Amino acid sequence: MIQIRHMVLGEGRPKICVPLVSPSFDELDRECAALESQRPDMLEWRVDYLLNKEDFNATADLDKAFRIIRSHFQDTPLLTTLRTKSQGGVHKTPGGDYIRLISLILASRWADIIDIEYGHEMLDTKILMARARAQKIPTLMSYHKFKRALSEMEIVDTLENMHSFHPDILKIAVMPKTPLDTAALINAAARVGQRFPDTPIITIGMGPTGVLTRVAGNRLGAPLTFAAGKEASAPGQLTVEEARTLLEILYK
Repeated sequence: MIQIRHMVLGEGRPKICVPLVSPSFDELDRECAALESQRPDMLEWRVDYLLNKEDFNATADLDKAFRIIRSHFQDTPLLTTLRTKSQGGVHKTPGGDYIRLISLILASRWADIIDIEYGHEMLDTKILMARARAQKIPTLMSYHKFKRALSEMEIVDTLENMHSFHPDILKIAVMPKTPLDTAALINAAARVGQRFPDTPIITIGMGPTGVLTRVAGNRLGAPLTFAAGKEASAPGQLTVEEARTLLEILYK
């Protein structure tokens, strides 16, 4: 179990995490205001959406965005994510810029939990993990594969390699094309979960074929499910209302 502010991930039903995907400060403010009534358990701020802003100033703009979010959600746990274009983000972020920006976010201590992408240079990943630990900020290590489905063995190998960095949570999202691809994802999560029972695993099948994993996958130990607020940040995301209804049925 992982304590983040008042919330314990892994205790009770899975928590609903809603991405914030606005490309400007004004839109971010409106997005947060509209989301307040939906009472998300957790927020994910997708920093890459703001990087398209003209004259982006990392230190000042990150600080301003965090202050806007906190003006609406004072105590809601915040996952902060910089998704690179190769893994489904909206901004092409070179490796050096990714490391610099994640390091800046960690140093600011605004984030309650940080997303660290798997797939960067091993040394860079180790550096970011060490910096997160030094700041006592929990880590969610993620990997997204949009171009093709992965076999069960590929998913197992990827999760095991990710686990070698000792993140607090593992997350893998793939694009299944058939029901067998979805079954491979679920089986892989079960196998890795048995081997590493103390590390929660979030497995997501993106798109319509994998939508079942967004809720049923939580029965494999995933502490979070991602649901759309303003708009979906990945294919197949349920709305907050849909996710809450299904979780209430599954976790009676």
